Amino acid sequence: MNYNEVVQFMKEFKVDSMNRFGELIIDEPTNTYTVINDCKDIEDVKLRVVYSLCRPIGKGLEERAANRLLKRLNDYFNVNLTRDDMRLMYGELCYESKLGVFRDFIKRGFPMGELKTN
Repeated sequence: MNYNEVVQFMKEFKVDSMNRFGELIIDEPTNTYTVINDCKDIEDVKLRVVYSLCRPIGKGLEERAANRLLKRLNDYFNVNLTRDDMRLMYGELCYESKLGVFRDFIKRGFPMGELKTN
């Protein structure tokens, strides 16, 4: 994995920090983080960040913190997802067995209509 790409992603997504354990601290105030040790490329890093944000934004955090993190995600990916969208992705895609499907879903720009029709 190219760590220069990871650092650039961190700047653009506004990730708070990365520690020596390979954890991206996405948001320190809410203790939202993801582990990127097994990531092979930057697309895997993006997948892990989105995967790790679905539950807290969709149903775990209070509204203000959730909306702050949702804005980061929407701004970075240039989309307009809602908390309900994040909750739906959590329910439909946030399984280790579906990581490939989820990665493709992100690459295609989060086509939420596909999940809503299922």
